[in-house]
Amino acid sequence: MTGFLDALVWLATFPATHGYEMVFVGAFGGIGLIAMAFRGGSGSSGSRLADLRRERGLQAPAAAGASATFVFVRWLWRILALVVLSGAVIGLISLISSPITSPYIYANGAMAVAVDNGDDTLTFTAEDGAEYTVNVPFFTQPSYPDADAFLAMSEQVVVRYLPDHPQAFVVDTDETLDSWGESIGD
Repeated sequence: MTGFLDALVWLATFPATHGYEMVFVGAFGGIGLIAMAFRGGSGSSGSRLADLRRERGLQAPAAAGASATFVFVRWLWRILALVVLSGAVIGLISLISSPITSPYIYANGAMAVAVDNGDDTLTFTAEDGAEYTVNVPFFTQPSYPDADAFLAMSEQVVVRYLPDHPQAFVVDTDETLDSWGESIGD
């Protein structure tokens, strides 16, 4: 069950840490997706033009397979609209408070020392020895438990990350290198 939750948090971390982008994409893209998912049309093709042609006798009735395809495409648009709008809601909540995935990552994550690259990215080495460079967004910084802390990046900071998905991380504002740095250097 932990693997499923880790994967779900990993998926939700992108919209949570890219709040502004997700709100804009959700607001503008969501309107178009909803229009595509719930557009009118009484015919099996869903096209107003096809309905007008059928009324005027300019086109033969649609094949039976077109109806099943039309239903499938309409449901596909609805699922896509739900995903985009869910990302917008997660992004908005993360802009208002803090990234909503941070408490889970903080509680279940492994610790590592990250080095600031000077370009809004951090680099750390995971438990498996792989090195990861992750982006630290300015507006929705993944910091926990003090979500309002300004992250003045220094040479090194402590991060917690999900071992199966190291891209899902938070900057640990409670830990400092002075309090436990000796055990890291060993």
